[in-house]
Amino acid sequence: MKLVFLASCLLFTTAFGLSQDWKKDLNEARKLYKESKYGESLKKYQSAQKLAPKSIDLSDEIAQSSYKANEFEKAEKIYNQSSSKKGNPVQKAKTYHNLGNSKMKQKKYDEAVEAYKESLRNNPKDEETRYNLSEALKKQKAQQKNQQDQKQQSQQNQNQNQQQQNQQNQNQQQNQQSQQQRQSQQNGEQQRKSQLSDKKTERMLDELVKKEMETKKKLDGNKGKSSKNTSGKDW
Repeated sequence: MKLVFLASCLLFTTAFGLSQDWKKDLNEARKLYKESKYGESLKKYQSAQKLAPKSIDLSDEIAQSSYKANEFEKAEKIYNQSSSKKGNPVQKAKTYHNLGNSKMKQKKYDEAVEAYKESLRNNPKDEETRYNLSEALKKQKAQQKNQQDQKQQSQQNQNQNQQQQNQQNQNQQQNQQSQQQRQSQQNGEQQRKSQLSDKKTERMLDELVKKEMETKKKLDGNKGKSSKNTSGKDW
């Protein structure tokens, strides 16, 4: 019996201590937030949420601290999750408004427009959201124009590169043809020179043959005369 009582006391003391810890962290988080120490405030909020009972939801404050700490992606994620939990239209409108702001900071203008529209569906009288929507629409239009301009520029660059490549290919082909023509001319010239050389050689051979024949005729003629003179008696 004493052991059961002691265990109950320990559980109560632990639970009481934990309840004091999350409240302490929460108070510290709010204090840091007021002092514009958003990064430190966010850490304390997260610590408080871990220690707090399940019935305690600090998501709005955590999201706001994330936004102020420039952790817009984290803020967006929290607002997305908490938007479905809001039953009151005004609260839901505020969550979608903040969601739109988080998306705007990330230049997700298409998504920001939809978030602001959803906010106005829940609270059509919110002029701040209406103004933010108009700004988001301007940013969306400018972004789309910029994307279109970049696309056109990219297409122009591709066309220019293609033209340059075609020109290079054409120049290369012309160079190859010129080289082939020069090579053909050189081959033709060499062939003509070879033919001339062959003809020259033939002429030289012909001349040599003629000279040799003429020389032989002379020699044969001289032999004939010599033979005639020695065979008879002229005395």
